[in-house]
Amino acid sequence: PYDILSTRIKELESMKVKMTHINVSSISKEDLNKLIAGTVSMPQDLTKSLSDIVYQKTSGNALLVTQFLQSLWDEDLLFFSPESHTWMWDSNAIDAKEIPDNVGLLLSRKIMQLPRDCQYCMKLLACLGSKCDASTLKFVVAQGKDVEGNVDGKMLEFAVDEGLLKKKGSNYAFVHDQIQQAAYSLIPEEERGCLHRQIGNLILKHVPENQVDDLFFTAVSQLNRGIKKSEKEDERLDLQKLNLKAGEKAMSLVAFSTAESYLKAGIDMFLDHHWEQHYDLSIQLYTLYAEAEYSICNFKEVGRIAGIIIQSAKSFQDKQRVFAILIKALGVENKLEDAIEL
Repeated sequence: PYDILSTRIKELESMKVKMTHINVSSISKEDLNKLIAGTVSMPQDLTKSLSDIVYQKTSGNALLVTQFLQSLWDEDLLFFSPESHTWMWDSNAIDAKEIPDNVGLLLSRKIMQLPRDCQYCMKLLACLGSKCDASTLKFVVAQGKDVEGNVDGKMLEFAVDEGLLKKKGSNYAFVHDQIQQAAYSLIPEEERGCLHRQIGNLILKHVPENQVDDLFFTAVSQLNRGIKKSEKEDERLDLQKLNLKAGEKAMSLVAFSTAESYLKAGIDMFLDHHWEQHYDLSIQLYTLYAEAEYSICNFKEVGRIAGIIIQSAKSFQDKQRVFAILIKALGVENKLEDAIEL
């Protein structure tokens, strides 16, 4: 998956930007009791019986705690009593309540309780990434065959109300990456590739040929995730050219890690004897890939790719660009003698 956040982090790391990593640990039993007491506005000594059970069930996993408490509310095991003007709960029933071994199963069950159309939209959103513009999602959903009734922006509001999604501006986004993973897991594994191809082709069909923007990148990423080894040669070559186009655009935007991922995807689609059968495409993809690897300071990979190009290129003119990249890489590594020998 081409997660935007991880891609941006890789780009920042390649530029030697100082970063601080914060590890979020599980909630302690004491802090969990404080959290529950504050939530229900009750003294901590009165909520300890509930918090002890919740901690035993969740081991303090923050996301699991949130979803487990929500499930108690949904099932009327935790409720507000108008008569006593206080929150009450059924400790025996909560203690007997089965909880999945991991948060993903609990989230999957919760998603499956949503209306069918909402589930389908969440699956599509999970395919597209951690977030998506509402207009893009609505367009993709409208082309699908599994949606009942009218397509409108209210389909995902159920998920927003349940705290699974958030809407910021025109974007829908998963509240947590594990929710995205849970939604994606609901798609049968054998159907995922087909769905990615369907989404990619639908978007690409409506993107003007000369337009290379976020929508185009999304389409190519989807097609990459749906590629099959048995793909017809002409379809595979078309996708490789799309990856080259995406890589060129990403390089022009100084998004080097993004460019590297598209160019590598294009190279990985080659079959044996591609230098003989598809020479021009091979030299373009490999050369630009070497440049992208240089841009993210992956000099070892630059050397490997340069060796392949130098061995396979038909003319010095086709080798000239990669020689320049290799010399710059050796210079940065302070290997000036090796650079001179070239």
